[in-house]
Amino acid sequence: MKRFSVLLIVGLLIVSMGLAEVVVRLGGWPSSPTEQAALEAAVKKFNEQHAGKIRIVYEPIPGDYKMKLTSMLSAGTAPDIFYLDSSWAEEFFVKGVIQPLDLLIKKHGLDLEDFYPSLLDAFKYKGRIYGIPKDFSTLALFYNKKMFDEVGLEYPDETWTWYDLVDAANKLTRDTDGDGKIDVWGLALYRDGAFNRVIPFIVQAGGRVVKDDLSTGLTEPEAVEGIRFYINLHRKYKVAVTPQDVGAGWLGDAFGKEKVAMVMSGPWMLGFMRDNFPNVDFGIAELPKYKKRATMVYTVCYAIPKTCAHKDEAFIALKFLVTEGMKIFTERLGVLPARKSLASRELDDPVKGAFYRGVAYSIPWRVPTPSGIFSKAHDEINSMISKVWMGEMTLDEMIKEIAENYDAWVR
Repeated sequence: MKRFSVLLIVGLLIVSMGLAEVVVRLGGWPSSPTEQAALEAAVKKFNEQHAGKIRIVYEPIPGDYKMKLTSMLSAGTAPDIFYLDSSWAEEFFVKGVIQPLDLLIKKHGLDLEDFYPSLLDAFKYKGRIYGIPKDFSTLALFYNKKMFDEVGLEYPDETWTWYDLVDAANKLTRDTDGDGKIDVWGLALYRDGAFNRVIPFIVQAGGRVVKDDLSTGLTEPEAVEGIRFYINLHRKYKVAVTPQDVGAGWLGDAFGKEKVAMVMSGPWMLGFMRDNFPNVDFGIAELPKYKKRATMVYTVCYAIPKTCAHKDEAFIALKFLVTEGMKIFTERLGVLPARKSLASRELDDPVKGAFYRGVAYSIPWRVPTPSGIFSKAHDEINSMISKVWMGEMTLDEMIKEIAENYDAWVR
């Protein structure tokens, strides 16, 4: 009898262990209180639905997120699900520390057809998918309606080209008080760290950032034309300034202070304008086109490390976060959902519509390289764009420098 009791207790312990709730750790960079509350609402819903089986615990990673995540992956202590930004995610794919999701997607029935293809492409490597996008931002053209009215210009629309942009910016660049100095500029652009903002112009001109063999496409004539146009908005046409030139910290600040009539920015500006400059009457249009349409898309995915001990449970949680959880998160925060079914209701929205329409022809902010590392090339190209903008280097010198050194930068 005693032996039977012992066996019964052992058996019950084994069963209870088998039925123990699996904790899935979710990591990401710290965010605003509003964003954290939106994510926590999604997590709470999942935990209610899976009580006793799977529980998500959100563990933000403060400080240098990328560096800390790298250390955690090396030590085998990374969260079971975490954020990866498209601009540097490939570094982790190349290292082989991220779990390919193809089999888990099939096993647990996640419908990829409902996601924008350009967002999924941002997290593919060698034909496999390593992350599922959680939301996105594209660039669109913000314009000040009052300023357009003052000079008798029609508002930008989907027919606008580079020529329309230059013409309007020229008319909007004005000395409003007659003191001989320009008070309002047509356009504000970034000079420093501008490469990702130059890429849409490269693609609009028919160019490409990299070739199929991962060598640089920036030295090709079409790419050079796009780079030249971006810089000429400042140097040749004299209609564009940096935010710092007008005493502002960033594009949204320059636009809100009504120092410039137009900026090319993302939906993150919407909340900023609402909270800081509620009286500025503005509209949003798709970026002007040239030979073709193009804009940037910035996106972040949920990924799972290869070291995850509970991959099925982690993927079940991930699937919720990009389906029902995405609906909760994006509705509460106002960001753009990565799934077409959630975005469809806002395609014609006068405020968000241009951002949604842009995703169909967007380029993910990601530059594939042989090593998976673009940071050295990124820093060098950004530095040279800044120098050409300021007249410290010619565009021809910049292109020559890229041609001679790009391969060394990315290997």
